[in-house]
Amino acid sequence: MPSPKISVMIPTYNCAALLRKTLASVLEQDLGPELMQIEVIDDCSTDHPEAVVAELGKGRVMFFQQPYNVKHVKNFQTALSRAQGEIIHLLHGDDFVLPGFYTQMLNMYAQYPEIKACFTQNHVVNSANEIIHTAKKIQEHHGIIPNFFEMQVKQQLIQTPSITVKKEVYETLGTFNPTLSWTEDWEMWARIAKYYPIGYIAQPLACYRVHTQSSTSTKSIIGENVNDLKRIKVILCDYCHSTSLKKEVSQSLNRIIFNTAQKNYQKAFALKSRHVFTNLITLITYSPNVYNVIYHSLIYIKLKLLKTFAD
Repeated sequence: MPSPKISVMIPTYNCAALLRKTLASVLEQDLGPELMQIEVIDDCSTDHPEAVVAELGKGRVMFFQQPYNVKHVKNFQTALSRAQGEIIHLLHGDDFVLPGFYTQMLNMYAQYPEIKACFTQNHVVNSANEIIHTAKKIQEHHGIIPNFFEMQVKQQLIQTPSITVKKEVYETLGTFNPTLSWTEDWEMWARIAKYYPIGYIAQPLACYRVHTQSSTSTKSIIGENVNDLKRIKVILCDYCHSTSLKKEVSQSLNRIIFNTAQKNYQKAFALKSRHVFTNLITLITYSPNVYNVIYHSLIYIKLKLLKTFAD
């Protein structure tokens, strides 16, 4: 039997309730088994995603479960290794796509055979599927984005549910960097953009979900997202082909680290978590000016003296 044209690989971990929306959004656009592989790859969840797959998939959706919890990056790698199609869509089990996503993707690859990846504008939604933000358009028309590497290396412009990638790209460049735990997608898309032209659909056809139980939310309290930003800063600077671009990337990442630590600090403060101190140290280290250094240093001293937050 010939390989399908596109593989929709859905990694999950303890998000069975949200998986319903994910599967429904794909099955509504099912191109048939000859053209589309659909498979859920579960990271040893405890909320029985196999029951959701059986109920909604009715035999159409394959299910694979890890023998133990391997963490999300390894689960992504498993999903990619199991993909059979020429084009791979890695769709997280709590995200979803909108009507027309797959047909427009296939049209783009047919119209621009030189592209090795393609992504759409996206919405950001909450747990109730309400749109809370729509990504700014990168360009007003469908097509190849000129000089996209120089854009992507300075900031994360692609949310994972919005992008599809040719399988040959992963086979050539490798998959997600296992040393990263929060920015692995940013690094992957930047690496692809460094070597290949990338297509863009100037229409929101994918929804990236933000909710309190996501790994993204959890990592923010303890500052792991900031640590990961520091790691990816080194990697992305190494990808730069000029000193001027490396400087721009370094400055951009410093701003992102500072802004991220600020949000982390606010969350940790509200929870009276000891991680306020970790985030304050980052704010002091990456402050853009002397005023911010002094301001956050005084807050650090004050909170230490008050002993409101346990070390």
